[in-house]
Amino acid sequence: MEKNKYNIAIMSVGSGVGQSVTDSVRLSSLPLKTFGFGNNPFAFGSYDCDVVDYLPTIYDKDYVEQLIAKCKEHNIDLIIPGLDDEAMIIANNITEIESAGLRAVVSKAELMNLVRDKERMCKELTPIADIFVKSYTMDDIENAIKANEDIFPLIAKPRDGMASRGIEIIRNKDDIHKITENHILQELAIPNDKDYYREEYINKIQKGINPQISEISAQFVTDKNGDLMGEMISYNRLNNGVPIEIIPYKNEFVRTEMKKLLPKLKELGHRGPLNIQGRLTDKGLKLFEMNARFTGITGLRAIMGFNEVEACIKSWLDIDKEPVLLFNYDRFGIRQTKNKSVSLSDNKKVEDISKKVNSKILKPQKTILVTGANGYLGKNLLNKLSSDNKYDVIGLVRDPKNIYDLSGGNKKIQIFSLEDLVCGKINLGLVDCIIHCAFARGYKGNEEIIKSLEYTNSIFLKALEQQVSAVINISSQAVYGTKNILPNKETDIPKPETPYAFAKYSSELMLNNIHVLNNSTNITNLRMAGISGSNNEPLKSDFITKIIEKIRKNEKITIYDGSQILEFIDVKDAVDAILCVLNTDKKQWKEIYNVGNPENCLSVRRIMDSIAAACTKKGITLPEIEYINESVNQHIAMDSSLIKSDCGFNAQYSIDGIINSVFECLFADK
Repeated sequence: MEKNKYNIAIMSVGSGVGQSVTDSVRLSSLPLKTFGFGNNPFAFGSYDCDVVDYLPTIYDKDYVEQLIAKCKEHNIDLIIPGLDDEAMIIANNITEIESAGLRAVVSKAELMNLVRDKERMCKELTPIADIFVKSYTMDDIENAIKANEDIFPLIAKPRDGMASRGIEIIRNKDDIHKITENHILQELAIPNDKDYYREEYINKIQKGINPQISEISAQFVTDKNGDLMGEMISYNRLNNGVPIEIIPYKNEFVRTEMKKLLPKLKELGHRGPLNIQGRLTDKGLKLFEMNARFTGITGLRAIMGFNEVEACIKSWLDIDKEPVLLFNYDRFGIRQTKNKSVSLSDNKKVEDISKKVNSKILKPQKTILVTGANGYLGKNLLNKLSSDNKYDVIGLVRDPKNIYDLSGGNKKIQIFSLEDLVCGKINLGLVDCIIHCAFARGYKGNEEIIKSLEYTNSIFLKALEQQVSAVINISSQAVYGTKNILPNKETDIPKPETPYAFAKYSSELMLNNIHVLNNSTNITNLRMAGISGSNNEPLKSDFITKIIEKIRKNEKITIYDGSQILEFIDVKDAVDAILCVLNTDKKQWKEIYNVGNPENCLSVRRIMDSIAAACTKKGITLPEIEYINESVNQHIAMDSSLIKSDCGFNAQYSIDGIINSVFECLFADK
C-alpha cells in the first residue's frame, strides 16, 4: 500500500482482458493505483494506468522470478492476471508468489487445467449437470457415417484454444479433412426455435460460418475462499470471439442449471472470476466453454453496475469481508474499437523506435496553446515561451475584438479567437500542451465569471476530445479562503468564499475529470498567489498597483485595518513557475501546486511601509494615508514547497522588487 492507496498490478495490460480490468479499476471508488505490466510499449491499456513497467514474455524461464521482483519494487498489493496462459503460470507458481508476500486473483491450478481442456471438462462435469454439448471421437463419426446416422453439423475446436481461433464447422463428411489431432469434436449448440437469431444462425452454418450469436454468457464470481459473491448472465453477439452486443438475461432455469456446477468447481479451486458460455437449444441448456479469468466485457459489466474486479480486490485485500455484486437490468451493452493518441515523450521505448524509423526527431518543438493570451499573465507567458526555441506558441483570446498584434512580429506566435477554435481554424490535435490562463477577475462580476466557466468547459472538453497530452490550469490561492492562520498546503480542504473562488475551484474539478476520463492527458492546477509587478506594463487591478496609481495621481489613500496578511508573486516569477512545470516530466505532475513567494507574505501595513520607502528613495511625495480602525480578518498565505521539490521552482523577486517595477512603469513619463 502506497500513501493510503492500494497498488494493483494488471497483467497483459495490452490485451482486451487487461484493458477491461483497467477500465473496471478506474470505475472503482476504492483508493487504487494501477500498475500496467506487459512487454509491448504500444499496449493500449498501459496508457490508462498510473504506472507502466515491463516484463519478459510469460514463456521466459525467469518470468515468475522477474514478476515477483517487479511487484516488490512497486509495493504491489494484488496481482490480476489477464490472459489464460498467464493465469495458468501464476496458478502453477502461486506458492512461490504467496511466499514472497504477494497475492493474486487466480483460481487453483487444478480448476485451471480442467477448464482449459474442453473435452475433459465436459466429460467430468456432465455427471454433475447434464448441460454440456456432446463430444465425439473420429471413430464416433466414422461409425455414424457407416450407419447413415445424421450426426452433422459438428464443430471442431482446438483443445486449449481461445477467442474462437482455429474453429472449424464440419457440415458433412466432405469437411472431415479440416479436423486435426488438436481438435475436439462437439455437437453444435443450435439456438432453440424461439430464439430471435435462430434463422440467421442456421443460414450461416450452412455456409460453413461459425455464427457467434445467441450466446449465453454467465460470469460467476467468488471471493478468495470460493464463496459466491454474485453472478451476471447476458445474451451476447460476438465478433471473432469478442462480445459486441450484450443484453441482460434473466432465466431462472439457466441460472439454476449452471449453479449446480459451483460446489464441484469450488472444490477444484474456483476463486475469483469464472465465465461459462453456452446456448439454450431445443434440447435444453448446452454449455461449451469455461474460462477461469476476467473477460473482454468485464469493464462493460462494471459500467452496468457489476464491478467484479472491485469485488475481488475488496475480498483479496480484506477491505470488505462480504462484498456483494449486483447489476442493472435496465442497461444493454455495445462495444466497438476506440482510439487513443499518446505523446511520444510518454514512452521512451516508442520514442526510440520512432527515432530509429525516421533517423531523427520529427517534431523537436512542442506546440503550446495559451488561453487568455491578451491577459496580464498570458501576454508575459507568451513572450517568454516564444523566446525559447523549444516551443511553437499559439495564443487564444475569447473575444475576436481583443485580437491585436500580440505576436510583435514573431512568426513563432499565432493568435486566434475562440470563434476560430469553434470554426476549426485551430486543430487541437496539433497542440502538445494547453496552458489555460483565461479567467475573469472577481471584480468583473458574476456574469463574466459564468462566461469564464463556460469558456473553460469548452476548452477542457476540446482537450479531452483531441486527447491533448498535457493541460496546465492557472487557478488561484482564493480557493483556500481568507481565514487560515497557517500557510495553506495543497492537501488542505478548499474553503472558497466568493463566486470567483468557487469558479476557480470548479475549473480545477473540471480538469481533474479530464484526467479521469483519459489517463494519457496529464494535468495540473497551479494555485497562484496574487500576481503583481510590471514587465513593461502593470496589472492595474492588483492592490500594489492601485496604491501606486493613487500616489501618481496624488490621491488620498484609505486603508482599513492594515493587519491583514496578503501574499504576492511577481509576474516574472509566475511565468517562470509555469515554465518549470512545463519542463518537468508531465507524468510526474501532482494535481495541484501552490505557486507563491513566502518572502512576499506580508501585512498590508508592511507593504505600505515598503511603498513609502520607495517613494522617499525616488523623491516622490507621498499623499495622505488614513488608517481606519476597522478589523478585517484576512490571512492569505500558501506553502509553495511542493513545486520547489518537484519542479525546481524558486521565486526570485521580492516585494521591494515588485514595488519598484510598478513605480518605474507608472512613473515612466515623469
